[in-house]
Amino acid sequence: MKKQCRYIIVAALELETPGLKQFAPVIHTGVGKINAAIKLYEALLSYRPDLVINYGTAGAVDGSQGLLKVDTFVQWDIDVRALDIPRGVTPYSGEDLPEARGIVLASGDSFVTDAKAQLEGLNIAVNLIDMEAYALHKVCQHQHTAFDCYKYITDNSDSNSSTDWLENVAKGAGLLSDTLKREYGPSLLLSS
Repeated sequence: MKKQCRYIIVAALELETPGLKQFAPVIHTGVGKINAAIKLYEALLSYRPDLVINYGTAGAVDGSQGLLKVDTFVQWDIDVRALDIPRGVTPYSGEDLPEARGIVLASGDSFVTDAKAQLEGLNIAVNLIDMEAYALHKVCQHQHTAFDCYKYITDNSDSNSSTDWLENVAKGAGLLSDTLKREYGPSLLLSS
């Protein structure tokens, strides 16, 4: 187990997080990158955590299954190729498309039902797709707060995604509970 610390859990929706409040304060951001960024920033100001653990659901692009820890973050829905800027890079930000390390998650403000078409032109191998993690990662970087991200695969980012997501949305919280017990223990914020 890692040394206990002051951490919060951040997820888009309450229906993704049954049973997780026993480990740490759980912040529900709502769906999408803007909502996620606003709610996380407010939570950072309120709780002053050492660590943010993002948990949520994701669609697989490569057939991945189960609960995965994410290593690399990109936003798939920013596309300024007309200005000769690679897809996934914010213009004039001084950033490049990240190097793919470990599990790569692409975030965007659209529910993906055709990964091949919707990720066309993104020159990084993507494993998973969600709608918030990139923004959460950026906020934590900006605020110099440690960030761990776990995603439970609910669907395969295809024409069955909406049905599969609804059927599987709450199934991963138990797996995260096991990880929290094993790796983190209860947050010190529960006792403060």
